[in-house]
Amino acid sequence: MIKALKQPQLQRLWIGQAFSSIGDEIYRVGLTWFAVNLMGSNTGYLAAGQTASLMLLSFVGGKWADRWNPQQTMFRVDLIRMVLVLIPVFISFFIPVPLTLLIVMALVLSALSAFFDPATQATIPLLAKDIETLQSTNGLMGTTIRGARMVGPAVVGLLAAVVPMIHFFTIDALTFLISALSVRSLKKYLPEHVPPPKARTGFAEAVMGGFRLIQGHSGMMYVFISRALTAGAWNLSIIVGFALLVHQVSGGDARMFGLVMASYGVGNLTGALYFGNRSRAGHRLLFLMYGGYILWGVGIAAVGFAPTVAWIAAASIFTGFMGPLNDLAYIDLMQRKFPVSDLTKVFRLRMALESLGTLICTLASPWLIQMTSIRAVMVGCGLLWIICGGVGLMLKPLPTSSSASS
Repeated sequence: MIKALKQPQLQRLWIGQAFSSIGDEIYRVGLTWFAVNLMGSNTGYLAAGQTASLMLLSFVGGKWADRWNPQQTMFRVDLIRMVLVLIPVFISFFIPVPLTLLIVMALVLSALSAFFDPATQATIPLLAKDIETLQSTNGLMGTTIRGARMVGPAVVGLLAAVVPMIHFFTIDALTFLISALSVRSLKKYLPEHVPPPKARTGFAEAVMGGFRLIQGHSGMMYVFISRALTAGAWNLSIIVGFALLVHQVSGGDARMFGLVMASYGVGNLTGALYFGNRSRAGHRLLFLMYGGYILWGVGIAAVGFAPTVAWIAAASIFTGFMGPLNDLAYIDLMQRKFPVSDLTKVFRLRMALESLGTLICTLASPWLIQMTSIRAVMVGCGLLWIICGGVGLMLKPLPTSSSASS
């Protein structure tokens, strides 16, 4: 990953992503804890609403996004997000911030990810000029996101006693501004039109374009189905499960929640550094991805069985460590299998299907938790990951020849 950082264009992209990711985690942890205190097990409905907005824009947003320059898309979305998170801050100077405003803001921010994230994935292969650098960059960006999962909750834990919760949004706005300036500086490193302007796309084509691409590759449909299922279980356990379990075990101590989420982040960052700096060129990427499913599932099931906050934190470190294994293998696979011009459609399809899986799980979460327990739900999420990984390992291997350089 040091190789990637030595290249100025990748260094600029990394700086922006680092600040933006940390801001996102501060925002996410703060909003989740706020929702848990107000809504309890119904917090799943807030997560479901965010997911529904992301899924909708992921499916239909391609009608516009396929014709946009990815770098310009990233820059504009960052500016819009900066303005959005400042709205409740300004309102707080005059009246208490309505819960409905925070919910609407959360929904819109989630929807904007349907444009920003695929544009980022389409930009990386254009900045990384060879397969080795591409892998290094994927590892670097994965490390950045996972490092943010450590730093963001730690910042919340440290500042929660002295900084009003509303000003976590102010911090987030500043990170979006830094990210926007960083993305803007990439313009000189990219072609003027990326991808070339296309004919106008109808909504049907925007929705079905990604499906048509993966249908041409044997075994790829299960890759995306398994991503949808595991994403649903991941969001249910990370966004809802951790908060409710720690709230239950610690008696509502926000510092303990920050500690546990930071522990997961420590494991995530360590795993990203370890797996991101190991060559994956000679490995079967599907074996790594599905093996990562099984190991992550074991970890999250252990969280569900953990009797104390200390044991939850320990199991969280292991779970976080195993997360990058499946993610990095998946990203490498997509960038090798599909040309740059198709990557936005492929990653948008991923976001749409993962959002669908998350929507189902988060909508069902209040009922599941009330019918069983938060511990049983966490263990069930782990079992789903293990099953998806086991089925994937039994399928016929998928060729991983490169086509992304075309």
